[in-house]
Amino acid sequence: MSEIVFILGAGASKDAGAPLMAEFLDKAEEIRKQKDLGDSKADFDLVFDAISAMQVIHSKSDVDLDNIESVFATFEMARLLGRLPGSPTAKVESLTVSMRRLISKTLERTVTFPVSGKKINPHAYYRHFAELIGKLNEGGRRRCSIITFNYDIALDYALHSINIPPDYCLSKESGITPLMKLHGSLNWAGCSKCNEVVPWTIHEFFIKFQFPFLMDAKEVRLDFASELRSSGLIHCGVNVVGEPVIIPPTWNKTEYHQILEKVWRRAAKELSEAENIFVLGYSLPESDLFFRYLFALGCAGPMRIKRFWVFNPDETVKDRFGRLLGTGVKDRFRFEPTPFNKALAILNNVLLSKG
Repeated sequence: MSEIVFILGAGASKDAGAPLMAEFLDKAEEIRKQKDLGDSKADFDLVFDAISAMQVIHSKSDVDLDNIESVFATFEMARLLGRLPGSPTAKVESLTVSMRRLISKTLERTVTFPVSGKKINPHAYYRHFAELIGKLNEGGRRRCSIITFNYDIALDYALHSINIPPDYCLSKESGITPLMKLHGSLNWAGCSKCNEVVPWTIHEFFIKFQFPFLMDAKEVRLDFASELRSSGLIHCGVNVVGEPVIIPPTWNKTEYHQILEKVWRRAAKELSEAENIFVLGYSLPESDLFFRYLFALGCAGPMRIKRFWVFNPDETVKDRFGRLLGTGVKDRFRFEPTPFNKALAILNNVLLSKG
């Protein structure tokens, strides 16, 4: 069991360069204008052409076409219905695939890693967070676990950099610290035979790819998603190829339950056994019914929650979590209107204090 569960949202990766959900499409449109997108250009064009065509919806319905969560949700529904206003039926089925590719490429282009000398470094605040995890788990005792909604591998790399290989909870336990990525990850692929999710670990990535010119670089990209097809991953006796496992941040997750069922079950188990829950950079959007039910069912355990603290610079988030929590937790609820980087100082003082 984990005494402490950290829940990370997009705000935790913001300092690493990842755009927030409300900013994601703006950043993707900037990347669309770059000349080196290659085959990805067609996916970006398909997504943005569909968004433009969807302007006709506004006359009868209010859909936020600037937010990637609502656009992805609309594409998911369009795929189920087989139609999207203004888009040819033949292209509707391709929209969710193109959206996943757009997400992957945008994160690869925005979450770059700083270089000093000949060393690729983790982002500073994720390094501080990883060091906190390491101190909490000293002596091989697992005191904490991490639940994240983020696809990027900035935290994964930070943990790797201080020799804490994460346990993705996809199969048998493979590390001290569980890192449950509820929406998938840029370095996960699906086996075509058994449908199991197979992670391409940071260690395996660097065995295959070398970076000989680091002395001349200030930052580098770690293109896990783009290179998955040539990863050399083997499962069920065959090469694992295809797209990264990217689950939409939307209402419709039931069709993905077989893919990530183990991760979601483990997350529920960790929540049920936690005494302290710290939420960093996750805004609990009104549309995220999935997490609301996961939390409700997961927290239905025997452990008494001592702390439920939320760190987010958006003051409106306080009311959302206030409505989520039951009477037995509300008196343990604390809201801090601070971003991820400032939250780390508070957590270090509280969790590592000898007093």
